[in-house]
Amino acid sequence: MKIFLTVSRTGIKKYLKDYQKVLDELKRNKVQVFATFVKEYAEQLKTFRKYARSKKQKQFANDIAIRRAIINSDAVVIEASYPSFRLGFETFYSLTMQKPVLVLSKNRNYAGLIDQPHFFGAKYTDFTLTDEIDKFLKHVKHYKLRGRFNLFISEMHREHLEKSAKHFGVSMSDYIRKLIEEDVDR
Repeated sequence: MKIFLTVSRTGIKKYLKDYQKVLDELKRNKVQVFATFVKEYAEQLKTFRKYARSKKQKQFANDIAIRRAIINSDAVVIEASYPSFRLGFETFYSLTMQKPVLVLSKNRNYAGLIDQPHFFGAKYTDFTLTDEIDKFLKHVKHYKLRGRFNLFISEMHREHLEKSAKHFGVSMSDYIRKLIEEDVDR
């Protein structure tokens, strides 16, 4: 399993030890982790900038690298003890790519902010970190979208599906998955 771990660059001075604990806990679970605050990432970014084909590619190298990492991951973990606009964008992008997202913070539980089936948040301590990551990884393993299913529906059903998905601000697939999950929970 591939996990993308991202953090606030501005928060590194204050929260580096916490970021490292999250990384260590993920590695303890024997998952492949790509993290934005490690030396390998900085070297990869430097190489990417060196071989950038345009000024724009060089300027937005970090953006491009993060989007690629999200696309290539099975799930995303965001340590947001130091919140930033950038982390919000990365959360949004991950969800649009239908990646499960766990937002961890020492200060706040972000779980109630977004109503998406694969969005999780937790306020953690050194003691609870293991449990929070374990719960999330179990979810990713269990609910990872592996199966493809084609469905023929009437025009009326499609129109209703489009209208409902738009109303809830989700894709039609997410809306159907949400209905199924609600049915399973009953």
